[in-house]
Amino acid sequence: MKFENASSSVEALDSRWYRRFEETAFDDYESLAGSRDARAGERARFLSGEVENPTLDYPFLEEFDDQGKEAALLALKEDVLDLETNEVVKKVYRTKINESIATVRMLSAAKSGDDRRFARYSAFIYGLPQPDQMNYIASTVYEQAKQLLDDPDTERRQAAERIVALLEKVDIPAVDGVSREVLPEGQRIEGEITGVDEVVGMFTQALEELGLDDWEVLVDTDRGLTAFSVSQETKTVKIPSEEALAERGLSKRNLKGLIAHEVETHALRRHNGERSKLQLLGLGLDRYLKGEEGVATYNEQQVTGAREFAGIPRYFSIALAKGFAGGPRDFRQTYEIMRDYRLLSTTGDNAVEKAGRTAWNDCVRIFRGTTCKTPGAVYTKDLAYMGNREVWTLVSKDSDVVETFSVGKFDPTNERHVALLSQLGILDSDLNELDT
Repeated sequence: MKFENASSSVEALDSRWYRRFEETAFDDYESLAGSRDARAGERARFLSGEVENPTLDYPFLEEFDDQGKEAALLALKEDVLDLETNEVVKKVYRTKINESIATVRMLSAAKSGDDRRFARYSAFIYGLPQPDQMNYIASTVYEQAKQLLDDPDTERRQAAERIVALLEKVDIPAVDGVSREVLPEGQRIEGEITGVDEVVGMFTQALEELGLDDWEVLVDTDRGLTAFSVSQETKTVKIPSEEALAERGLSKRNLKGLIAHEVETHALRRHNGERSKLQLLGLGLDRYLKGEEGVATYNEQQVTGAREFAGIPRYFSIALAKGFAGGPRDFRQTYEIMRDYRLLSTTGDNAVEKAGRTAWNDCVRIFRGTTCKTPGAVYTKDLAYMGNREVWTLVSKDSDVVETFSVGKFDPTNERHVALLSQLGILDSDLNELDT
């Protein structure tokens, strides 16, 4: 669902502030990317055992104007607090600007190599692993590993034994909440993707069909992307290189699922949010990311189907680094466990090597922004993907809530967000403007 046009009948409540905020907006993970060649070389040294922990390069972080960004955000905050008369608008901008200032300071800590300060700001922005989610994940991983204790493959069996021994160190209580039985089977879409040109064509067509004319599709050439992503800062959908796509393999069904995730959720919620009564919904309320990724993976699963909730590997890796089932861990220590975990679901030739490469990617995602050497100092952004289970819990209680997902970038599982938008009349009036 999308808005037919910009809000022409009623001016947005925050029109005087949104463009100023948009000028200061940035995607923090963009600054934590590295050079494809440098990261590949470091991966080779790490996997060969030449280095204990990798040294990740951050060429784009050096270009980030942290002092200028913080000054602009502080000036905007002062003006909002002094001049805005709508108390709800004032509240949503104050919390969002505070979050953005914290994000600037997190990147400043990454610049200076201050891992502990970086981790503190990351926890403030993106949170920390929560017991209820970890109980679910630990019980799921434990059962998966136990089923492989008699596996004929020696490497997989030994990995399963190590995972079981690790998780038996902790008490895993009974898990409440929605069952994975709610997950859909997905659509029947046959065929494999032939190459990056086909991927670009399908993403471009999806943008055109939704009228997202100010978005574009770009193929990665220098950052070594292994996953699809969108940049809210530049309104681009980013596609891994031909080489990266060949390494991971991709079916047409999975690609259409990614389109539902990246275009029909991330890009469309930006489009609709900017056309709502509160334009800030285009870039997102504070702490919206859990709901954003929860909705995106929910939409993706309608196409691909799923046997498990999204986000378990990423949440598990962060929890391990932060000290779950033992003390805090550095890159190498986290990697060793994640390689065992990934081997549980990796089969075929060179399974150990494949599991190792996947575990490397897992650890790069959570240790980016740090020196990789400080146990427990990680980038907790990827906790957001377990928002998928929370979204499914919400939908299982009230399926009508799905109609609100397209309004903009807010977390539908966050009661504070829902209350604020209800006070502004957005969840009712703006839904009537959606083209169904």
